[in-house]
Amino acid sequence: MVNSVGKPKVKDSFQYLYVSIGTQFSWYLPDLTTHKLDFISSRDFDSNIQYVWAHPQKKIIYLALSDGGPGKKGSYHSILACSIDRNTGEPSILGPKLRVPYRPIHLSTDERGENLFTAYNNPSSLSVHKIEANGNIGDTRIQLSRDQAGIFGHQVRITPDEKTAILVCRGYDSTDTTSEQPGCLKIFDLTDGELRDTKTISPFGGLGFGARHLDFHPSGHCFYLALERQSELHTFKIAEEGISDNPIFIASTLSKPLQSGVRQANSAVHVHPSGKFVYVSNRTYPAAPTNGRAIPNGEDNIAVFKINEISYEPSLIQSADTLGSLPRTFSIHNSGKMLVAANSEAARKINFNGKVTSLPLSLVCYEIEENGKLALKQQINFQDKDQLLFWAGFL
Repeated sequence: MVNSVGKPKVKDSFQYLYVSIGTQFSWYLPDLTTHKLDFISSRDFDSNIQYVWAHPQKKIIYLALSDGGPGKKGSYHSILACSIDRNTGEPSILGPKLRVPYRPIHLSTDERGENLFTAYNNPSSLSVHKIEANGNIGDTRIQLSRDQAGIFGHQVRITPDEKTAILVCRGYDSTDTTSEQPGCLKIFDLTDGELRDTKTISPFGGLGFGARHLDFHPSGHCFYLALERQSELHTFKIAEEGISDNPIFIASTLSKPLQSGVRQANSAVHVHPSGKFVYVSNRTYPAAPTNGRAIPNGEDNIAVFKINEISYEPSLIQSADTLGSLPRTFSIHNSGKMLVAANSEAARKINFNGKVTSLPLSLVCYEIEENGKLALKQQINFQDKDQLLFWAGFL
């Protein structure tokens, strides 16, 4: 299962930064000298854009679309392929939207770009579609039943050797009326687009294991898993015999003790192309309904970890404020020189000085310095937007 090469794959360093706000899909040109973005254009896809993934070999992207969203199932869900004009960044629809049964929350491909994997959260499920020679989405190969797909599927990733599919399932916290529902990693052997359920990784029965997203180290020897409900980063070993049943390292993604009245939840995780650093976004929610009051002060930031080159253990070296609310997604440019965080919701929040501040949706651009730390370079605010900035990424 370990990457036999053990080195990062060389990728085309030229990328645009794409952003979804509701049904609008916009793109920007990054300047790797100033580490800033210039707006180019946008188009409307008529459905809320949930996630986007690039074909590994073709100038094609795949969009997950739904009229649903957080806490809302919706009734119209689809996936769509678009070609990208590398001269302008403009996406062009390849074929009609392909209807899917539930809200698609994440999608990805295998390294050869032969199959498209889509994760669904409510109900939890996973589908596999064949990718045609022209990059368009073909027939459904697999749609997992509910009993095969854990609770609240949030991401699906394929290991670098293309032998294993991992469905990351978040579970649910307990409430006043319900018990905690466990999270897990559903592990499937992958052969020619076919899945075989091999095992479920659920330390302590999945309780206290709110798995959300993972990313692989470029060596192929491990992956880093963000636990949303615990604000932790878990390191899992990948060996010839498979993925370890328990994490080899556990680290908090927070820089200070939990504040009164605050619920913290981390979100996205990305490993730097060099393999020397790993980044995780932290988000602040009120612990109880605010009834119009401002959100208490907490950590809305990007946690920066340095990775030990021998053991792969991550150590927190910085917590970079995103100057906004709920950085749900962020992305690292292929060059490794720039990171952009997306503050997903407008909010009224109490700042570190105890004052209430109105925070719009925003993109925040950082230079990634040689030591992996982030230096703020630009903030782009969307003052009049009342939708969610649900995804942003370099493609």
